[in-house]
Amino acid sequence: MQSLGPPQADPSTTVSRKALLLAFENAGTLRPLAALAFDLALFAGGVALVLASTPVWLKVLGSLVVTAGIVRLFLIGHDACHGSFFKNPLLNDIFGRVAFLPSMTAFSLWDVGHNVAHHGFNNLKGRDQVWAPFSKEEYDALPAHRRVLERIYRSGAGWGLYYFLELWWKKLYFATKKQIGASRAKYQWDSVLVTAGMIGWVALVVFTAHETGQNVWLLLTLGIIVPFALWNAIMGFVVFVHHTHPKIAWFQKRHDWQRHRAYLSSTVRVRFPFGIDRLMHNIMEHNAHHLNPRIPMYSLRRAQALLEERFSDSFQAYRMTWQSYRDCVQRCKLYDFANHAWLDFRGQVTSRVPLEESPPAAAAA
Repeated sequence: MQSLGPPQADPSTTVSRKALLLAFENAGTLRPLAALAFDLALFAGGVALVLASTPVWLKVLGSLVVTAGIVRLFLIGHDACHGSFFKNPLLNDIFGRVAFLPSMTAFSLWDVGHNVAHHGFNNLKGRDQVWAPFSKEEYDALPAHRRVLERIYRSGAGWGLYYFLELWWKKLYFATKKQIGASRAKYQWDSVLVTAGMIGWVALVVFTAHETGQNVWLLLTLGIIVPFALWNAIMGFVVFVHHTHPKIAWFQKRHDWQRHRAYLSSTVRVRFPFGIDRLMHNIMEHNAHHLNPRIPMYSLRRAQALLEERFSDSFQAYRMTWQSYRDCVQRCKLYDFANHAWLDFRGQVTSRVPLEESPPAAAAA
């Protein structure tokens, strides 16, 4: 029977894997604590600005600060779940759960969906479910309402709805065995934990509104609803651009996925305008992150530079502009898995994906 575990290291990448492991797998304690403290303070400061008796424009600013805090804390939890944030595994387990509270992300469920399914089989349809495209036949067979949803998801502005419905609601919050293939007590307890955190957050907002005579719905909207909605939109957008591009392939057959090294090459490094990607704990250095998820966030930029120096022809990288994003959205609707081409919703080819065979081991020397 064919093994379903993660693939063995390709000989062509062995040297690079070892170099990255030795040079950049350097999780510590003091630096992570400082980063966690800063982002918790950022989140708390934004909440305080919303709850204080301030003009509405300042509350809106506070709402944006809360959103930034949620995003950055989530990325800390993401690193902790990989075991790459703190050197101590127990600290990763404890503070990873703390960092995940504002985004209502259940630590153990994220581990199953992200560490096991996504990192183990990224861009392999049936295992990796994050922004996996439908074939034309699959799309045509969908119920009408689901076809409408797919058009919204891939409209260029539907990332938040996608992340909220398809990932968070189905797989990251009290997920059923049908959705994730297993049912364990820790999944339920982690979901209870984030629920308790949200109840506490709502209670704080309602109590403050009552004590200060402010409009409770205004505070709930700007303090919780808007930041959580923006968080879903940002997360949906980030994972979309990480693994969706006219030159990035998706696979249905595992042996093709392995042969073309999709577990290394089917991701994109994106630079955002104004250095916004630097504010996101370097998660856009995504090739290096997939090559070795145990590289901590503060070492990813240097690891990515080494990777691009060694294998510049094997990875996609581009600077995000309105034109580049629009082109990606317009081309990447459906996928022809047999001929490796992106399609529009009518089934017409919009981009043929070039595939590279795994080079011989000598090419990596």
